[in-house]
Amino acid sequence: MNKPSPEALPAGTVLDTWQVDGPAGYGTYGAVYRAHGVGHTEGPPVALKLARHPNDPRFAREARLLSRIRHPGVPRLLGQGTWTGGPWGAPHPYVVMPWVEGIRLYDWADQHPLTSLQALRLLAQVARALEATHAIQGLHRDVKGDNVLVSPEGRAFLMDFGCGTWRGAAPLTEGLLAPGTRLYRSPQALRFHWNHRRDAHPPYRATPADDVYALGVMAYRLCTGTYPPLATDPSIVGDDARDTQEVLKPPSHWKPLAPALESLLLRMLSETPQDRGSAGELATALENLAKTFGPKRARPSDSSVPTEAVVPPAAKPRRGRRWLRALLPLAAGLLPLVAGHWNLEEPWVSPPGTADGGTGGVADAAVEEPPLPNATPEPKPNGLKLEMPKEPLPGQRRPPCPRNQINIRGGCWAEFIQVSPPCGDSFYDWKGACYLPVMMPPRPSTSGPAQVPPP
Repeated sequence: MNKPSPEALPAGTVLDTWQVDGPAGYGTYGAVYRAHGVGHTEGPPVALKLARHPNDPRFAREARLLSRIRHPGVPRLLGQGTWTGGPWGAPHPYVVMPWVEGIRLYDWADQHPLTSLQALRLLAQVARALEATHAIQGLHRDVKGDNVLVSPEGRAFLMDFGCGTWRGAAPLTEGLLAPGTRLYRSPQALRFHWNHRRDAHPPYRATPADDVYALGVMAYRLCTGTYPPLATDPSIVGDDARDTQEVLKPPSHWKPLAPALESLLLRMLSETPQDRGSAGELATALENLAKTFGPKRARPSDSSVPTEAVVPPAAKPRRGRRWLRALLPLAAGLLPLVAGHWNLEEPWVSPPGTADGGTGGVADAAVEEPPLPNATPEPKPNGLKLEMPKEPLPGQRRPPCPRNQINIRGGCWAEFIQVSPPCGDSFYDWKGACYLPVMMPPRPSTSGPAQVPPP
């Protein structure tokens, strides 16, 4: 009898005190399920996010970060635990958060006439959630429209803390930059990466100013329907990181916008971190500006406000998948599950070419090789398909790989020639073949009980 995989738990599966109702989606590192407390079917549902790979430390860090933040726009941690199962009968950590009906920010703007007043309110709510995160010396590190849910009542929630961290937390990934999405990187982060790409150097230390810059990119995209140019891209001209930034067009170049709102957007995108202001200062400025808009000023027909932020065609979901958006749970790593990413999608996938080439969070892994915009997707058994992760999985064997294995993105993989794409939910797709990761056998414990790091 085949054991269910973490991304294919059947309805009715019990994980400690939680019972699965059905799947919501999955990505490189986690699978999300709608669930409820055992014996409490009439109560509110929850979002249960289960690690796809054994002993994934990202989940413990995400849970600990969420347990510290207290804000109505940030998902609460309702519980955490471990499910033992999968092909190897190994422990898979999970976290539980409230389930909130809503759709992602850019999709919401695509479906509603967006006024300056609405934009100000939504951006202020996200800024307040960031303020609460920074107040506990935490960082989100992947602020973007795909990680903001808007409820039917128009309330914005900041989600997907799978890339998040806090001061003093141990790094979980290697590389100069922490997980994140390239289009939202600050100029300082991109230049640091370029300047040190060829030498061994301690990783870039992100700050709240990096989150604020990403908020500015999100705000620009929300209000104009297009992204601002990449903060800096020295690789275009060579090794010199200077004078390579594309000219930033003011938001009003794309759509009519209230001048005061445009000024705040450009402030968040300032080259100098100190000029951007803190999340709390920006939230106050956005809220105060919203108070100046009366009912007439807020109408879409007003020439001083944007009428609608149109999502680029490549970002729109396939026909027949819009129902999934309405069921997106508010969950902290919910869901890149972040580009490279969610695979029940496209509602979960960022526009091609817009995601970072690094690693992603628990639920959102960045893409290294964006899909072709006009490519016809292959059929997916039961709607599922496992994309090759962008880095070795926890516990996976590293090169040199034996003769019967192949090195893919720093990990050893075994090809199953008996299976051909579409590979389904048991194998990983890679360049027209199906693979399974080769895991290292667990080492016997030589120490006492695990030590909990200090707060």
